[in-house]
Amino acid sequence: GFPMRISTPIRAVLATSLALLFTMSVLAHTTLKDAVPADGTLVKVAPAHIDLLFNGPVRLIKLELMGVGHEMPTSFEASAEAMASFRLETPGMHPGAFTVNWAVIGADGHTVTNSYSFTVDPNAP
Repeated sequence: GFPMRISTPIRAVLATSLALLFTMSVLAHTTLKDAVPADGTLVKVAPAHIDLLFNGPVRLIKLELMGVGHEMPTSFEASAEAMASFRLETPGMHPGAFTVNWAVIGADGHTVTNSYSFTVDPNAP
């Protein structure tokens, strides 16, 4: 009797810890490997499109290109099939600071959301 009462809580803690570690490692698997324009960059010319490259096939379910106080138009449509790279047209881009908010569903079924920013400045050196 006595050893069981000690080992059961310990087993529960171990199982919870392992589950948490597993979940964290799974979520870490879907990442944005590259973007054009890249995060934190200053570009002179407003891009005609945004390229997103993930580390594996994902379904892009959200993409917002946010200017200061307004959303910019893009060719985004939620993807039915999983792909590793996406090209989104960005008509009407202009100078300013922009944030790209994205969400994907990875192969493991988990949704991952993140964002990055870039600036368009024709006067950049």
